[in-house]
Amino acid sequence: MSREKILEATLELANEKGLGRVSMSQIAERAGLKKSSLYSHFSSKEEIIEEMYVYFREQSKAARGIGEVDYGALVEGHSLKEVLLMVVQSYQHMNQEPHLDMFYRVITAERSINETAAEIMVAETNTMVRATKQLFYAMQAKSVAHFDNPDAAAFSFAMGVHAVIEFEGDARLAGSKAADGMMEQYINEFCQVYEKKGE
Repeated sequence: MSREKILEATLELANEKGLGRVSMSQIAERAGLKKSSLYSHFSSKEEIIEEMYVYFREQSKAARGIGEVDYGALVEGHSLKEVLLMVVQSYQHMNQEPHLDMFYRVITAERSINETAAEIMVAETNTMVRATKQLFYAMQAKSVAHFDNPDAAAFSFAMGVHAVIEFEGDARLAGSKAADGMMEQYINEFCQVYEKKGE
């Protein structure tokens, strides 16, 4: 239980102060531990941050009932647009879980100045791209869509979705409606390109 308390305490502090301004002493105090006890669980703040990524991501997946995905079964009997909307909405819902959402906001704010934050963003992007490639190969195999280069199409789609999600987050924070409907527009345009190739 102490490890979870440490992760949650670190997230709270990072959200309040910024990741770079959080010390191991502050984490220990917030978690209600002696500093020596904190070091018996984690050797450094970087190790805590890496563990936070795994822990809060897995917590969110469990809360949303997201487990191992059978991509062949997922795409069966669905149109390209239906599949893409389904997977994007699932990803968005997972990332909207409060702890994971807060974690990503902290990491995104620090990634240009904090090596650990940048490494986590790279890991998350790679995870997203790998999953999208698996999905696109399944859609190709099930004739849901045709891609001349499934890897390049998957990378393009994953990075596009990533950019739209960031824009939506910025727009929400700014109180702007500029991103409203943007994801569906992006998916519609993507489908027009690849559905035409499948005809």
